[in-house]
Amino acid sequence: MARSDSILWFILGVAQMLLGQALVDSAAGDASVEFLANLIQISGGGTFALGIYFLIFLARHEDDFAAAYSKAEKTILQVDPDSGKKELVDDSPRAVKAAWYAIPIGMTFLGMVSWLANL
Repeated sequence: MARSDSILWFILGVAQMLLGQALVDSAAGDASVEFLANLIQISGGGTFALGIYFLIFLARHEDDFAAAYSKAEKTILQVDPDSGKKELVDDSPRAVKAAWYAIPIGMTFLGMVSWLANL
């Protein structure tokens, strides 16, 4: 849960920083537009910091939140034959799980490289 949520915060933060950078480039000396662009970039940095927070804090306490609910859409409720307890099992293929993490991480990385190249 923590890793997928923090990826979303990273993507949103990078998008805000790229939007702010584009506004700085097109400001043409207008002080109000430059102020707005800097404000958007600062809030994007804060959003990126929230991603780091969720990555560290929720990953450290993931077992506390795992029992609360399952966010996975394709889970199946199965009964364990040995204990008789019901448990949620995600039967998605590994390639699908890998794509759900690799694509957003790649987009975030490319966005950060683009933002850093335009500084």
